[in-house]
Amino acid sequence: VIFFIFGIKRKVVINNIKYLRLSYSNGYAMYAYSIYEINYEDGKYILSIKPNGVPDEEIQKEEISKKDIKNVINILNKYNVSAWDGFNKIDKNVLDGDSFSFSLKYNGDKDLSASGYMRYPDNYGLVRQELVNIFIKYYKDKGVIYE
Repeated sequence: VIFFIFGIKRKVVINNIKYLRLSYSNGYAMYAYSIYEINYEDGKYILSIKPNGVPDEEIQKEEISKKDIKNVINILNKYNVSAWDGFNKIDKNVLDGDSFSFSLKYNGDKDLSASGYMRYPDNYGLVRQELVNIFIKYYKDKGVIYE
């Protein structure tokens, strides 16, 4: 008996994060991209936020609560984001599309990266929306329209 297993990735449980970066474009207008980055520094989680339409110099840094870090980890596990590792797909037929990049350092020494242009890993839209819902509340200017 011969067994062939293709494309099966064992689900990895994410217990902690040291670094997370989610960036994505929303078109080609000036500043039409968003960046959300978490760094674990000196026992604190620092969130850097640059919403869509905001100039780079208006990026803000805020400490993110441990409760929200737990919520982030829950989202990553809920949607099996560890399976995204190595995702790198491009739709070459689209000239003016959107792109994304995702990086994660987790469980001590594990690294994950994924990127795409008009192609996305499973549940990308849900993960992005749920993470942005957590992150955006830390941005001080509530007059900005977020995507």
